[in-house]
Amino acid sequence: EDMFELDRSAARGLMSTRALVIFEHQSKLGEEHASALFKRVEVKRRDDGHPSRRYEDYEITLDGKPIKELRSVVSAKEPQAR
Repeated sequence: EDMFELDRSAARGLMSTRALVIFEHQSKLGEEHASALFKRVEVKRRDDGHPSRRYEDYEITLDGKPIKELRSVVSAKEPQAR
């Protein structure tokens, strides 16, 4: 909630966290590369014909499913085939 409180700038304005994706690993050192985990999260603009000005103008998915429908902690293992 206060993540950006001490990091304001004119370029960013006010920012707030809208979603947090936590990947759970079976080992302390992790079992998947960070780049592979980042590829599982996708952010797309809903309408390319208009400028995006609100959070709702984007669709955020993890493994092809909307973020809203997911559990709070996701396994770091590769997702099942879609």
